[in-house]
Amino acid sequence: MSFGLLLVVLTLSGCGYIPRPVGGVPPGAPWETLPLRKWLAEDRAEPQALSFCAPPECRPGLAVAVVRLAGKDAETTDRVMRKPELLAQALRSPAGQGKSARTRISVQPLQEGPAYGFTISLASAKGGKRPAYGATLGQRSGDDLEVVLVIGEEADAVEATARRVARAELGH
Repeated sequence: MSFGLLLVVLTLSGCGYIPRPVGGVPPGAPWETLPLRKWLAEDRAEPQALSFCAPPECRPGLAVAVVRLAGKDAETTDRVMRKPELLAQALRSPAGQGKSARTRISVQPLQEGPAYGFTISLASAKGGKRPAYGATLGQRSGDDLEVVLVIGEEADAVEATARRVARAELGH
């Protein structure tokens, strides 16, 4: 194999290790991107992009991911995204009674154009610790489900980021 051909093969194989930033979040510092595709080996969920912005450089701290789901995972996730109370109920189930008794869980439906999903708040029932907030918006693309996930420290920032990323990533 010639040196030039070897260089082309190595360059192309390395492209999978170059992370793709999430659309709808600011490019560059303090936001970071991760090569998520190479970290996860699941066949059913295909990570598209992951970016995060951590304190103190970024207030509030946020993590944003874009994932494509197929098959049974897409169907199950679609049902939960359309009826988020199913997730809250599962988290409160008797099997998880020990944890759910210590955690307040709140879900609210969320819509952004054709994308649908929910916001979630998880807080200690005893107080003292700050709640964690999440939001997800998804949209069908044929049989697949494209999903935006956002986790952060402030409810308003999480929801606004989920809406902005959904517009940029899901094409509406």
